[in-house]
Amino acid sequence: MSDIQDQKPQNVLESLPGVDLRDITEQLVSLANGAGGAIISLADDLTPLHVVYCFVGHKATATQSIHFIAKARAAPHADFLDITSLHIDRVVFESQYVLSARLIRYPDDLRVGCIVSFNEPDRYSAPLVEAALNIAAERLSFALTQHLHSVCPALQTNTKLHRKLDLLNEIGAISKTGGWEVELATGKVVWTDEMFALYGLPPGTPVTIETAMTYFPPESRIAIEEAFNRVIKEGKEYCHEGFLNRVDGQSIRVKATGKARYKNGWVTHIYGALEDITEAYRLLETEHNNTAYLSAILDNLNDAVVTIDVSGKILTANKSLASVFGYLPAEVIGKNIKILMPESYGKYHDDYIHHYVETGQARIIGIGRELTGRHKSGAEFPIELSISEVIQHGQRQFVGIVKDITERKKAIEDIYNAAYFDAMTQLPNMRSFEKDLERLLKQSASQFRSVDIYCCLIDMDNFTQYNLSFGKHVGDAILKTLGLRLKKLLPAELTLYRGIGDNFMILSTTPIDNETKQSGVLLDSIEWECHKQISAPLTISKLVHNVTAAIASCRLEAKKATYEKINGVLTFGKKRAKKQGPGGMLALDKTAFDDYDRYQEISHSFARALENREFYLMLQPQYDASEQIISSEALIRWEHPELGFISPAEFIPVAEESDAIIDIGNWVMDEACRLLRHCYDQGLRTRIAVNISGRHIVRADFAKQLLDTVNKWRVSPDMLMLEITETTLISSVELVRERMESLGHEGFSFSIDDFGTGYSSLSYLKELPISELKIDRYFVDEITFQDEDVPIVDSIVNLAHALNVSTVAEGIENAFQWEYLKHRGCSYFQGFYFSKPLKEDAWLDKVLVSENVLS
Repeated sequence: MSDIQDQKPQNVLESLPGVDLRDITEQLVSLANGAGGAIISLADDLTPLHVVYCFVGHKATATQSIHFIAKARAAPHADFLDITSLHIDRVVFESQYVLSARLIRYPDDLRVGCIVSFNEPDRYSAPLVEAALNIAAERLSFALTQHLHSVCPALQTNTKLHRKLDLLNEIGAISKTGGWEVELATGKVVWTDEMFALYGLPPGTPVTIETAMTYFPPESRIAIEEAFNRVIKEGKEYCHEGFLNRVDGQSIRVKATGKARYKNGWVTHIYGALEDITEAYRLLETEHNNTAYLSAILDNLNDAVVTIDVSGKILTANKSLASVFGYLPAEVIGKNIKILMPESYGKYHDDYIHHYVETGQARIIGIGRELTGRHKSGAEFPIELSISEVIQHGQRQFVGIVKDITERKKAIEDIYNAAYFDAMTQLPNMRSFEKDLERLLKQSASQFRSVDIYCCLIDMDNFTQYNLSFGKHVGDAILKTLGLRLKKLLPAELTLYRGIGDNFMILSTTPIDNETKQSGVLLDSIEWECHKQISAPLTISKLVHNVTAAIASCRLEAKKATYEKINGVLTFGKKRAKKQGPGGMLALDKTAFDDYDRYQEISHSFARALENREFYLMLQPQYDASEQIISSEALIRWEHPELGFISPAEFIPVAEESDAIIDIGNWVMDEACRLLRHCYDQGLRTRIAVNISGRHIVRADFAKQLLDTVNKWRVSPDMLMLEITETTLISSVELVRERMESLGHEGFSFSIDDFGTGYSSLSYLKELPISELKIDRYFVDEITFQDEDVPIVDSIVNLAHALNVSTVAEGIENAFQWEYLKHRGCSYFQGFYFSKPLKEDAWLDKVLVSENVLS
């Protein structure tokens, strides 16, 4: 050992016998996926001495000069160096590669050198490089240890030496290291017991140098023989790693070392050791494979994974850092994590870590949350950050997983916009209206003073017909333009929404003090401005369009308001505004809500009214010119238990908004047939006119239901006159015509009610199976003592004669009107002048005394 101890420590790397530096360096390059490597001898203060070996571009390079500046990292990474500068023969390596270095220490912990890995930036993986450096350093450290401690004493037969040999055998068995010695003069070979065990031979088996070498594969045998000869000739030590083929056929990985023993300056003996390094190598490979496997997983994640220490310095980063933040891992390792943060977060980061280290209190560790990241370009973007704390080598570290959620945030925003905004007008939609109204109602409920909710409904007039005439693309362009106009004129506290179909909604997003009159004046003026903007001409596709809309608004006391009530009140107001004609406007005041409540009560009472027989019929006789009853009109009446008598003019329009009108129509038809049957049983054949709703006659089951009712009461179809309003005829002419023709074949007759108030085509009247035209009382009222002629009445009667149908004049109230109509040729007459509508019993008494009794 003295010859080793006498060497200068800093030069020990340059004189390691038998160590294959090329093999070690090539393995480093392969494992680290690197571009090259170097072994550098250093003084203990890290002053560079020599480049022991340099391997770049798949070849070894002879070197003359070195410039090297580096510093050791803090514990627990004190064996690794951060290199600031490395110039070998004036080649500036830090400008070309990411440099990573691992210290090599003498067994007494003296720093004697380092091994350096050169990696291209885009192929650098810190965990992989560090693992490869660890393996290379372990191999060099083992060579240093062997160089220092490999001693194989001459084996003597005295007791003391036998005890040492026993101890050596025991140590060899534990460490799986065998010792050997060859006496060059005689060729005598001495083995420890573990040598025999490594070969798989029985202890004491005769061995020679030649037989021992046959168990090595050719490449190892040649290398060991050459090294053995160099020991003899030059006294140089050797160390070789290879494979040994045991007697049992098993191949193990071994490390073979040898050195010379001198006497009088001559080499007399060669001794050394053979160590089974199979398991150690497997563990190193497993560690490397695991590290490479984990590194591959991390580098193939879509998320950036960054490790920092308690000072905020970045220790490791995976390759996904580049796709998330734009930095290569090598660009950030060693820098503070604040490089990845906006200034608004970064300035507090050091205080946050210090606070956590001191108190253990954290608001983010272990809890994922959304933050803002800073890209290399300087752009800020949304991230999702999850942080965990780990202990590595007794030191606290923090692992952060960063996900770029830009696309996810955009998708969420797109979904939100699709759910809460209208795609065409870009206005908030009805779902937004419901959400905002719900929030407003909750806000208003917390107010101590009484406040109101203001809403407005703008419904386009005849817009469906407009779409049919000009095309939906024109209709959409009109709605989009109107949306822009209305939004522009509304103040900030009023929000415009795209409603369902062709309407808009306006909501005051703040409660209105109901004691302030100024708010009412302002809202009225805004509604008139909306009316003006809607009515103003629009130019679409080079055509000027003029549209109108009904505007209905309301102010409800917030404590009494609900979404359902507001929606119902506005719908109710819209219908009343529509009745004013195109462009109608209606602002519902407090008293109008009583009308709405009455409307609601009526609309929800139809089913109960039919079940409880609250409806009843009144019949008004119709007379011929000789004042004989030839027919009667069935008029429905309703006596509501709470509201009292309700006029048909009030409840029929409400019933026509739903299928309630169908049930009412069926009930009237059934009652009329019952009365006809009763009259028939009394020997009277008469006729009853029943008004048919347009909603009813277009039903697919209307004809069947009617025939079933007639058959049920066993009355003839010609005993019923089915009255259809002119407006019903023109709104669904083809379908109504089909129904009329089908029922006409069954024997039913039809009358056009309120004739003259619609716009019937004469061709339709000529082709339809009509038996009667009914002159509306509006025209009969024009027959006065002052007027000699009423042209419209005359025209209707003349038209009836031309069509060969009869006429019925309703609403006759005096003899002058009767005489006028009779003189003009009107067929039948109805009105208070002859008889008011009669209840069932009174009507029966009246018709049964007529002369129209069956013989």
